[in-house]
Amino acid sequence: MAVEHADVIVIGAGSVGSMTLWQLSQQQPDLKIVGIDAHDRVNLRSSYAGESRLFRTAVKEGPVFNDHVDASIELWRALEAATDRQILHQCGALSVGPADFEPMRTTREVVERYDLPHEMLTAAELHSRFPQFSPDPNDVGILDLLGGALRPEVAVTAAHMAAEEHGARLYFNTRVTQLRSTTDGVEVETSAGTFQAPRIIVTAGSWTTQLLPQLRSYVEVRRIGLTWAMPRHIEQFQPDVFPVFMRDRVEADGSVTHWFGAPSLDGYSIKIGVYPEPWTTTLSPEDRPADYTPEQLAHVGEMVTQCIPDLIGSPVRHSAHHDSFASNQIPIFDRLATDSRILYATGMHGNAFKFAPSYGKMLAEIAGDGTSSLWRAEFRLAAHEEL
Repeated sequence: MAVEHADVIVIGAGSVGSMTLWQLSQQQPDLKIVGIDAHDRVNLRSSYAGESRLFRTAVKEGPVFNDHVDASIELWRALEAATDRQILHQCGALSVGPADFEPMRTTREVVERYDLPHEMLTAAELHSRFPQFSPDPNDVGILDLLGGALRPEVAVTAAHMAAEEHGARLYFNTRVTQLRSTTDGVEVETSAGTFQAPRIIVTAGSWTTQLLPQLRSYVEVRRIGLTWAMPRHIEQFQPDVFPVFMRDRVEADGSVTHWFGAPSLDGYSIKIGVYPEPWTTTLSPEDRPADYTPEQLAHVGEMVTQCIPDLIGSPVRHSAHHDSFASNQIPIFDRLATDSRILYATGMHGNAFKFAPSYGKMLAEIAGDGTSSLWRAEFRLAAHEEL
């Protein structure tokens, strides 16, 4: 069978891969760019699926991400303009928790240091402005005015179309079985034949360690569950009056309950989840994550009504996914030690979608020029510990 040659091959066309393909096709339109994905064009079991993702500019995870905030807003708007689809609903992003809780302190420091548009709310102001919540007396609110809700399935598909419009060739339902380094480039064996290119970018999410087993001691796959609940008063949860949110409560034993969610995008329910779930498990990327049991849904129903009393404590929708996790909250972007022609991204922690276009731009720049102003030393594999 003939070998198909390309200038750059991207393996995995999900969150980061789709954006990398789009950015490559824009930055280097004269190159032959190929994208390969083992699943359908829209993969409902992927880590990005689930109707919405939170977008925040007040990034409490650390300054390593600050440059990606501005780049991502610009790129999300550019993708919307290129495909005539709304992807980012800037309804605001609300953080709720005790004023002395470390993530709340960090969020406040970030918005003040970088002069981000925001509002600080006392517990009384929080209750008045957002009566949907039931804040504790020592809670405060920080409203990130540039934050909002992303539509991930729309975004990934839009990036696919934009990349193809600029000449990229995408192969779906095509499984990569082997990567083989040769003197002429890297050969990619797939269920549809063999491809070869001098530059390979692996953005396969949870499946990365199957292609690059060298990373197995640094990355593990964990289940991520998503649930939706129905409010009694849906008009209070529309995007024009209700933001995406994160709420933290410190329990009497010192443990922390963390809720996250988004306004109603389907007209009858809101996305709301609680983390960590007591049954979170590691698994093989080939395993289909287990659906919620009735007992687990009952637990989630009870927990979400503690956050928002107006919710009916019986989830109306749920889904299960997985993602790759590393030793800290920072993803890994690096070159393979045994072959620097292979660049990879992994360890996204179910928390990377808001910066997906910026990560795609960074990877495309590294593949083209060897470097990117968006890359940081914290992204190196060496900056992460083995699990």
